[in-house]
Amino acid sequence: MTGVEKGDVKETLKGVTSVTNRRLELPQELRLRAEEKTFLDEATTLQTSSPEEVKSLLHDLRVHQIELVAQLEELHLAHAELEASRSRYFDLYDLAPVGYCTLSKDGFIKVVNLAFATMFGMARTVLINRLLSRFIFPEDQNIYYRHIKKLFEINEVQSWEMRMVRADGFMFWVHLQCTLMLGGECWITLNDISERKKAEEEKVALDHQLLQAHKLESLGVLAGGIAHDFNNSLGIILGNCYLAKLDPEGAEGYITTIEKSANHSAELCRQMLEYAGKSLLVTNQVDMTTVVRDKVRTLKAAIPQNVVIKLDCTDTPLIGGDASLLGQIVMNLIVNASEAIGEAQGEIRVSLATTEIRAGFSDKDHLGRIIPAGVYVCLEISDTGCGMDDEIKRRIFEPFYTTKFTGRGLGLSAALGIILSHQGALQLFSQPGKGTTIKIYLPVYKEAPEEESDQQASFAPWQGSGTVLLVDDEEHVIFVAKTMLEELGFSVIDASNGKEALELYRMNAEKITLVVTDIGMPVMDGYALFSELKKINPELPIIISSGFSDTVVTLRIAVENIAGFISKPYSFEQLRDALKSVVGSCH
Repeated sequence: MTGVEKGDVKETLKGVTSVTNRRLELPQELRLRAEEKTFLDEATTLQTSSPEEVKSLLHDLRVHQIELVAQLEELHLAHAELEASRSRYFDLYDLAPVGYCTLSKDGFIKVVNLAFATMFGMARTVLINRLLSRFIFPEDQNIYYRHIKKLFEINEVQSWEMRMVRADGFMFWVHLQCTLMLGGECWITLNDISERKKAEEEKVALDHQLLQAHKLESLGVLAGGIAHDFNNSLGIILGNCYLAKLDPEGAEGYITTIEKSANHSAELCRQMLEYAGKSLLVTNQVDMTTVVRDKVRTLKAAIPQNVVIKLDCTDTPLIGGDASLLGQIVMNLIVNASEAIGEAQGEIRVSLATTEIRAGFSDKDHLGRIIPAGVYVCLEISDTGCGMDDEIKRRIFEPFYTTKFTGRGLGLSAALGIILSHQGALQLFSQPGKGTTIKIYLPVYKEAPEEESDQQASFAPWQGSGTVLLVDDEEHVIFVAKTMLEELGFSVIDASNGKEALELYRMNAEKITLVVTDIGMPVMDGYALFSELKKINPELPIIISSGFSDTVVTLRIAVENIAGFISKPYSFEQLRDALKSVVGSCH
């Protein structure tokens, strides 16, 4: 073999075999079989090949040896990188701040990481092959099963919050995310959200405290204005009482002034009930000029001194509606305007005038609806406050929406509801930094009310007959009401509480025509008395006379069972009209 010795080929083949065995670490049996095949091939090759072929073969073997060494080095490097990656994965899996868990199709725990085991205060070996549902708070079991069922039905990632229980019985909140894997196993990610839940509960409690503080602050402002007006009224009453004593001959004039002041105080009480939403809608003919002037006068004493209210109020036609609710609109809008001004110096302009919207003109309300043609009383309230952007204007009339830090957010929503219930319309104009203007359109009557005939009717003489059982725990109220009833032609039996009244009725049932009773009384209140009297005589007419509103009373007594309602304080005419509607006898 010229140029190539047999020993060289043998050594080369052995080198390849040695490298292969060393890198791949083949089993002994496989290596022996490879060596045997190599030497058999070597003997055959050497016997049948020419020197050139052997030389070429040797060259190929050496090249292959080099390639194989390079490939094996790459394989070894890839293997090392894979082991490092696997090590990093398990480090991340075990040391992750969230819990990881693999569940079988039946809900048994197969694999967990260290964080998961730490959450439950248990070793991983103890958790394996136990049902996850055993660690779920009993009341939240249905939440877990509902989401697991949905996971298998639609194969979409499920996430939810629920409570779980540690080994020591401690309950904690978690957020779970569950993914369905191949083979039906579930991969669960678990986050402990107990601190977040605690913070949320504390925030809710704090918001409630702030809301209560805001309510008390609002009540304080309102009470201050009401107290101011009450003190003025009481001053007028006491002053005129003193003057009447000094000048008995001029007492009639003083009494007229006292009566007006007392009626004004009674109206303030009704306003408080309406503000609290405890009054029913009463539709009458309303003079908006009087309503606006009264509310502005009341609010001037209540709003901050940095805010000036300017009133431009002309006489306007009467409208149909509830004067109390319409007054509430005026109050809400002025109070909101004052709050929009804040602590800066500002001005609120209130104007009232009659306006006509003609057919064919595109006057639209705040929702873009065309306002029907007709004659309206237009109330306009403008302020120099912070104004509103388009987003706030779009949402300002939504229930419970508020731009304040906290509050009930019902003022403007309630105002809009009242306006619509009166077949009215509202326009809103506002820009950030340029203040706000609100216009309210309330339709007027097409026909003027017949005030003269109503006035004549109110003074028409009327006398009743029969016996009235009068029940009230206030001695002075009993004296005044009894005197009025006797003036109207009734005989009166009086009682100071429900129990006494019930006994008197049982003794005088045949001659008692009707009952006039208070609600709030000791021993037995008006509700219990009403019930007991109706058991004895279902047809007995009973008139409720109370300082509570009719809305409050009708929550306990069906309105159809009440013969009449007189709100305290009441005048002689109001008592007469209530009795007249029940007795129905005219003389």
